[in-house]
Amino acid sequence: MKKLKVIIPMLSFLMIMASCEQESDPVPAQTSITDAQAKANNGRPKTMIWSDGLLFESVVTPAVFDGDHGNYDKLFAAGEGKSFQDGIGLISESKPGDQDYNGGRWHAYVLKQGVKTDYSNACSVEDLDLNDFEPTDNYFECPLLPRSN
Repeated sequence: MKKLKVIIPMLSFLMIMASCEQESDPVPAQTSITDAQAKANNGRPKTMIWSDGLLFESVVTPAVFDGDHGNYDKLFAAGEGKSFQDGIGLISESKPGDQDYNGGRWHAYVLKQGVKTDYSNACSVEDLDLNDFEPTDNYFECPLLPRSN
């Protein structure tokens, strides 16, 4: 039953990850920048991620890891039908230039079902109550890139 409670708020996040493994790599509408940009990245979906109040782009890659090996940063997902500042669905705990940044290797956390806190203005981990999020079994790579306009 607990897994079902995690799956429902993770639908947006899982759609990004599932698209990595498909041959055509469709771009999810809620996380894409434009279809043209995705095609320029070999069809890989792009998403936006907040970190310390800075907005980064990221190209989703098909790399998935075993969580028992390696170092990972936490990536927090707002959950189904929710978002952080400016409609962005993800916040990372670390970014390029931080001493503890692990190069875009992530352990995904999702907002617990039933949490009523409004995170619509959050753009950094400091804006979150980390007790409102729960870890998933998802470990993957999605490097943070400078934002292009």
